[in-house]
Amino acid sequence: MRRLLLMLMVGLFYSTTTVLAQYNVSGYVKDSQTGSALPGVTVQVVGINQMTTTDANGYYQFSGLQAGKYIFDYILSGYQTVENEVNVEGNLQLPDVLMNRGLTDDAYATFNEVTVSLDDLESESKGQAVSGLLQSQNDAFSSAASFTFSAARFNIRGYEPEYSLLFMNGVPVNDPESGFAGWSSWGGLNDVTRNRESRNGLTPTDWSFGGLGGASFLNVRASQQRIGTRISYASSNRTYTNRLMFTHSTGLMENGVAFTLSGSRRWAEEGYVEGTNYDAWAYFIGIEKKFNDKHSVAFTTFNAPIKRAMQGVSTDEANNLAGSNFYNPNWGYQNGEKRNARVRFQQEPTFILNHYWDINSTLKLTSTAGFSFGTYQTTGLNWYDAQDPRPDYYRKLPSYWVDSDPAVVSQLADAFRNDPSVGQLDWDYMYQVNYNSKDANDSLRSKYIVENRITDSRQLTLSSVVNWSILPELKLNGGIDASIYNGKNYKRMDDLLGGQYWLDIDQFVERDYFDNPNLAQNDLDNPNRKVKVGDTFGYSYDANVNNGNLWAVANYALNRIDIYAGANYSYSEFWRTGNMRNGRFPDNSKGDSPKQVFHNYGVKTGATWKITGRHYLDANLAYLTRAPFFRNSYISPRTSNFVIPGLTSERIAAVDVNYNLRTPYIKARVSAYYTKFMDQTELKSFYDDTYRTFINYTMRGIEKVHRGVEVGAEIKLSTTLTLNTAASLGSYQFTSRPLATVTQDNLGTVLQQDQVVYIKNFYVPNTPQTAAMLGLRYASPKYWFLGAEVSYYDHSYIDFAPGKRTAEALQGLEPNDPRRDALTRQEKMPSAMLIDANIGKSWRYKSYFINLNFQVTNILDKTDFRTGGFEQARYSITEQTSNKFPPKYFYGFGRTYFLILGLRF
Repeated sequence: MRRLLLMLMVGLFYSTTTVLAQYNVSGYVKDSQTGSALPGVTVQVVGINQMTTTDANGYYQFSGLQAGKYIFDYILSGYQTVENEVNVEGNLQLPDVLMNRGLTDDAYATFNEVTVSLDDLESESKGQAVSGLLQSQNDAFSSAASFTFSAARFNIRGYEPEYSLLFMNGVPVNDPESGFAGWSSWGGLNDVTRNRESRNGLTPTDWSFGGLGGASFLNVRASQQRIGTRISYASSNRTYTNRLMFTHSTGLMENGVAFTLSGSRRWAEEGYVEGTNYDAWAYFIGIEKKFNDKHSVAFTTFNAPIKRAMQGVSTDEANNLAGSNFYNPNWGYQNGEKRNARVRFQQEPTFILNHYWDINSTLKLTSTAGFSFGTYQTTGLNWYDAQDPRPDYYRKLPSYWVDSDPAVVSQLADAFRNDPSVGQLDWDYMYQVNYNSKDANDSLRSKYIVENRITDSRQLTLSSVVNWSILPELKLNGGIDASIYNGKNYKRMDDLLGGQYWLDIDQFVERDYFDNPNLAQNDLDNPNRKVKVGDTFGYSYDANVNNGNLWAVANYALNRIDIYAGANYSYSEFWRTGNMRNGRFPDNSKGDSPKQVFHNYGVKTGATWKITGRHYLDANLAYLTRAPFFRNSYISPRTSNFVIPGLTSERIAAVDVNYNLRTPYIKARVSAYYTKFMDQTELKSFYDDTYRTFINYTMRGIEKVHRGVEVGAEIKLSTTLTLNTAASLGSYQFTSRPLATVTQDNLGTVLQQDQVVYIKNFYVPNTPQTAAMLGLRYASPKYWFLGAEVSYYDHSYIDFAPGKRTAEALQGLEPNDPRRDALTRQEKMPSAMLIDANIGKSWRYKSYFINLNFQVTNILDKTDFRTGGFEQARYSITEQTSNKFPPKYFYGFGRTYFLILGLRF
């Protein structure tokens, strides 16, 4: 054993002290059937941090490769991945690589457009997103996480989506207010966003310092789009039922100009969930001019306006009464037609200008300017001095009356099941109430309205990235970027529902402090304002966010080991600008608030040991700090300038170790990781039954540990049959007891200070900590395919209400009291197994290519698959029970299909 360790140490020492000669390797990639150049192909040297993209002529080049055997992967969506083993002994011009059209993850990417309801982002649970959709596709585990596991809202390594960075032609597109990547800004533009480079975890990139959860770069340069025209039609029974898409790309023409145009429409009269219609359009225009071998300029603009009626989330009691886990309380009949109260509209026109400058063969500079302006709107019901109109309001359900007359319980249950005016929104009732609500002047003061909550955003981003091969073995990537963001947040009257005006006051304050009418004014400078359709009311404030980032990563290639080290510095400042003087906070609501300024940094390093040309071992280590986001920093941004107590930067320490195996028959990766989050903050707002008012519950000092193992393998059983398998075994837990501050939303009064929240060892909610899949795929040489997958999910927990995990909530309960266990434990969701299948065929007629793909997900029609959930924060401390406010759950769709027919020429 000692001799083995000694030999290993000597080998490592020799590897790290010997530098071999460096060589250049280049070549061209072409379509196997037409012989035409393929731009936008990702060419990756397996096992080391080298990746490039073919240009308009299908050309690629690597510099600084040492002598030895390498595996080159050629990846392009819509084509079969090519693997090429190369023996580098000098400068090489490789033979042309020919790529075949066929089944690739492009088919899966088309099938698995994001369909998760964005209502989750506004519930009492944390927002969910399918972060894996933008991860690398040439890795068995990442592919499974991106597509198969997305049905369970799987988050890679349990990270929230904002820890993954996303770039569009060099422009960072993560939302400055919340950190989420705005994937919906280019929904329906699959054809032009299919070319992407991705790095998992801490691995560095050529274009960014990277994020904790990795980074993805969407390459939409017109010169690197696939040449030709593509028309497709898709039919589905998911969030939309029909899709038309058109894309045309010229490639780089003789005059040095490349042009790409794409557009689509997706629509549904009603999606999978009742009462959800969908209407979405999208366009993309890309122009690039190559002036000479050194300079190219590209301009890109796109937009994807979407209007959709939203799915609600309810308790299991309401679902059971309605006979479906997809019961939607957001709609009801009006004049014989279904009307949804929660309708979302969003669009974000974006403009990107790039300058690509090849200064010389070793130095490249890419400069980018981006500008976007958009709107994000969601309608919702509001009411004043009237009954709660929601059909699943807890007082309208049979369980609320279970201790009274049993006949009432039975009558309510029967009515809910059979009478749409009970089980759905009763629009006629709301109109009738407003018709009867006359004030002293005989004007109709609405008691029910539909309001529109809006965020209008504008953002300017500038960035420059330099790639410099200082020496054949030493490369430096670095960059600087800055952004200026303004988000206008306000409410606008959408529908008075038959009334003539709405009085702009806070009804809860008016109820509790009727002797001081000024307190109830939402706009103290315009008291008792009568709001009409189209007027702004309730609240209005600007979120101002400025960010700057400077980074550099050096890569050094030794004989058998590649080493990298990098650092970044970021500057963040944000402040609130109030546009209304709120009656509760007359001196802290209007005008600019004090600026919150944060200086943050990150350092990371790693190494790859090239054991052989087919075996690689790499490790990464990082320590990062990150500024809080605007939306998590203010106690009640709609009404005041107060920031949460103890606001500070988050600290993160992370390490991972990865083993990669690449043989002609097996591609596999095994990874182990450990991440510690420190100094996190969290804000929840809800109605508290004890204080009988809305409160803001802020926690600080949150610490979490994420640890686990990832395994993925692609095994070629024969030339046509492939076995895919992947698994994630993780443990994501809270490791601290945070301190909470409870403030009254109406007045800002501190109700509790430094309240200890006992959530140590609780699990990070709403992502499976165990996920696994096994798939089999047959790809015929005659261009048809057949595949099936089985996936399994377990150890997923719902989001918890922190106020129930305090000493105050448990006061007086004996250790054996069942209520104590009900209040302190975290609910685990049942495990689940799903089966998916797909089939497809491709034809060629002269220069025309036809593709037909069909996929069925959740073949067994499992409709009780819980993908997430949350405890309602309402809790009666006097009764010490949450029975009146049981948890709410999200359910994955049952059996769905996606059929797509495409024509390319």
